[in-house]
Amino acid sequence: MLSLCCGFCLSAMFFCLHCLRPGVRFLDIGWLQTYNILLINRLFLKQVYMNQIDIENVLFQDGTVSLSKAAMLCSMIDNDYDDDLVAMLAGHGVRAVITRAGGSGDNLKSKILRNTFGAAENSGLLAVNMKNRHVIMQLVDGILRSFDSPLMDVAGGGLKIGLAVRGSDIAMGIFGSLGLPGLDVDFEVSASRVLYHCLED
Repeated sequence: MLSLCCGFCLSAMFFCLHCLRPGVRFLDIGWLQTYNILLINRLFLKQVYMNQIDIENVLFQDGTVSLSKAAMLCSMIDNDYDDDLVAMLAGHGVRAVITRAGGSGDNLKSKILRNTFGAAENSGLLAVNMKNRHVIMQLVDGILRSFDSPLMDVAGGGLKIGLAVRGSDIAMGIFGSLGLPGLDVDFEVSASRVLYHCLED
């Protein structure tokens, strides 16, 4: 915003100098409008480009996409950008799928497990076999243990789940808000886990 304001100030200054030139009409401002449009476009494109760089800086680790970061980003990104993120990860050799789970207490835990199974198998992310199902069970168990507590037995809310796969490695990330009924108290939960060399075609 500061750069944009400075740009308009410079434009106004150049406009004044331009108007002092002999033979220049005061209302000849077409060049100023064009300059401002080009300036706005340049700043906008620069901002978009910087956002893309920032995302890649977050995802990459030692020259490759971190599966754990990819899964967490899938669970945290705004719903409107789910497909864009999955497509971007695919361009870097990472297959991903995003799902959600909502409920309370044991019902929420059950939905996390069932929805994760459904997303992984129905999307074609994982081949349907007992070994891969055991892997999903391990992931969900590890995730739930990381934030399970007596409060989880009464808390309810909605969670977003991200799965990322590369080769025989898989990562799961989960993020969302849980609340306590009648108390107007919400708290965020997030966790991720990676299992290596475990998937079977």
